[in-house]
Amino acid sequence: MLPPALAGQMHANTNFIAAHYREPEAIGKHLAGVMHVEISNMQMAGIMSVNDAKTDFASILLTSYFKRIPKSSWPQILKTYEQASGTSLRADLAQLIPDATVREPLVALLPSPIAAATLTLDAFLEFCAVGLSYSNQTAEELNEDTQDERRHSNPAALLRHFGFQAGPLILGRWGFQMRVFNPVAGQARWPHPIAAFRGTEGVQFDPKGDKAAKAAKAKGATVSEVAQARREGVEGTQDTIIGDLAPRAIGYMQYRPNADLIEQNLKAAQKYGKAYSVGHSLGGGIAQIVTAHMPELIHQTVTFQAPAIDSAMVNRLKQYNVGQGKADPIESRHYRVKGDIVPSGGQEMLPGQINYFDRVSRPKGTRESFDNSIVENVVYGHITPSLNTYVKSQRPAVGDLKALAQWGLNDEATLDKQAPKDVKIIPSGEYTTAKDPRMKAEKVRSLLAKGINAQAIEASEDSYEVVFYQHIAYNTLLSHVEILAKKSLGYEQFVASATSLIEGTNRLPMGQKELEMAKVLKIDLIEVDRGAWPSREVKTVQSKLQEYLQQGVLIDPKARDTVLGQLRIIWGSWSGR
Repeated sequence: MLPPALAGQMHANTNFIAAHYREPEAIGKHLAGVMHVEISNMQMAGIMSVNDAKTDFASILLTSYFKRIPKSSWPQILKTYEQASGTSLRADLAQLIPDATVREPLVALLPSPIAAATLTLDAFLEFCAVGLSYSNQTAEELNEDTQDERRHSNPAALLRHFGFQAGPLILGRWGFQMRVFNPVAGQARWPHPIAAFRGTEGVQFDPKGDKAAKAAKAKGATVSEVAQARREGVEGTQDTIIGDLAPRAIGYMQYRPNADLIEQNLKAAQKYGKAYSVGHSLGGGIAQIVTAHMPELIHQTVTFQAPAIDSAMVNRLKQYNVGQGKADPIESRHYRVKGDIVPSGGQEMLPGQINYFDRVSRPKGTRESFDNSIVENVVYGHITPSLNTYVKSQRPAVGDLKALAQWGLNDEATLDKQAPKDVKIIPSGEYTTAKDPRMKAEKVRSLLAKGINAQAIEASEDSYEVVFYQHIAYNTLLSHVEILAKKSLGYEQFVASATSLIEGTNRLPMGQKELEMAKVLKIDLIEVDRGAWPSREVKTVQSKLQEYLQQGVLIDPKARDTVLGQLRIIWGSWSGR
């Protein structure tokens, strides 16, 4: 039995829609008023997220309202609603009914928040950014790969369906990695190349990879899997310290030493057109920085679970869009999963649209209710391919969206061998970047950096110094080999000159970009040495950095072997072949 007040309101709403059936603008304004009253009542009662009965009543009321609206009227209604309320209807629904599983039937009555053409494009861009940009495969291997090991997508089928080919892995200094996907003439669904920047997958401080190796062993991993886990621990630590937590814009310390490499590859792709600049996590930060610094080479920017960047960089793009790029301003779209903390870092997103989603799950193959698990989303929320998962949940029967559902990325929780899940993505609001509702947490990022540094200090080290000195030999050697790659006329000449340099040099001068990084990270030129007890005599001694500046960086055997093994990749990174 419905409460009389609720029944009366439902009856009044029915009469209003009947009287204004062909007036979507009037319905949009009326709906804004209804929602305002419901949200105000919740707020005044102080029961925004805890009174299930009140939430259920709101759901019943709005379901009755929405079902009486003609589908053809929804686009104008949503537009009028946002003009009247200042927020989107889906965003207000998420505020009124925080439980995504209760809200889902209501959301299902609305048009998709993303037009089919945009959803198709951005889901494919997500496939490149969240999936393929992390691959270390050669171009040939990636273009022929029928099942990626991690998310069980079919790269070969989906690239072929949309008419794109993966270019070579582009490897730069300080953990930077990207790949360009080029459109095939006469086959590509879109005429623009895609520049996808690799990101990180969570905060790590495991400089030697010991923690990752130990965890892999505990799970019964093979020797090769343990070795791979160790490499990923080392790589993830470098990305975390240099990419995520360095005292500059997130991603800038990977962008800066690789700006020439990025520009060369984007210019090479210009024969196809301006590029989509895309990335996930840290990669999304880099994608925005690249757009801000090289807007003349970029068509659009699309990011997934990405942090913001410095406002000064955003202003660069805003000035470009109203000046030199006025005729074809760069649009940006950003996708986030609620509860993911990474987008809270930084100052400002490139101007455009932000779409939020809730991620819900249940044990695979059961009829249990879907649940928005905070604990589970800490693990999977940041790395979930939100658009690919959303497309799969729609079960499209034909066309491009069917191809994405069939061959696209899977949420990793659905593939868990011990406790697999069914996963759904539910739209929870769209905003302009000017009304970004994210909790800004630059202070949190700073505290996180200090927390990681505290772990290092326990071992009498500084986290920035640990990572800088661990990787300086490799990156110094790589910077000199890159110079040879740019100068060489062919691969054989490059290999000969690079091998001679690598095998015949004990020390090499530190590059200007590495020196800039040392200053930003505040690597000490002079170190303080406190003597042994009881005297504890204080002495100042020359640091490694001072030694390297005076004598050159000592190139260790591991750095030599690593760069020797990467010569083909380095050549391809600069030549595009």
